[in-house]
Amino acid sequence: MDPAREGPVAGRSAGRSAGPTARIDLGALSHNLAMARARAGASRVLAVVKANAYGHGAARAARALSEADGFAVAREEEALALRRAGVEGTVLVLGGFRDPGSLERLARERVDAVAHTHEQVAMLRARSAGPPV
Repeated sequence: MDPAREGPVAGRSAGRSAGPTARIDLGALSHNLAMARARAGASRVLAVVKANAYGHGAARAARALSEADGFAVAREEEALALRRAGVEGTVLVLGGFRDPGSLERLARERVDAVAHTHEQVAMLRARSAGPPV
């Protein structure tokens, strides 16, 4: 395995060799995305990098998955972290937004969000003019 293509090691601290480890082959992530895209037809493909790409580094995974049509995360904080890491394009928060302030932060950062509840729909309806969400 090529160390330059591997992501961070999960579950191991410097100087310790005991315990589980995971080595992420970033080339394999790109390959898997290509396979998913080939089967998706004309559909858009979002790469889910929630929970810090399942503990393997969301920004690093996003760079390896740059050919995706966008990225999906669970929470607002994860979306904002991707933006701070320089990820552009579509970012979707699957967990939606908590309150009007959260909604405005997502809009300002050009982040899309799922609306799950009547309360979230009401917040969208009550929203003043501003960037789209």
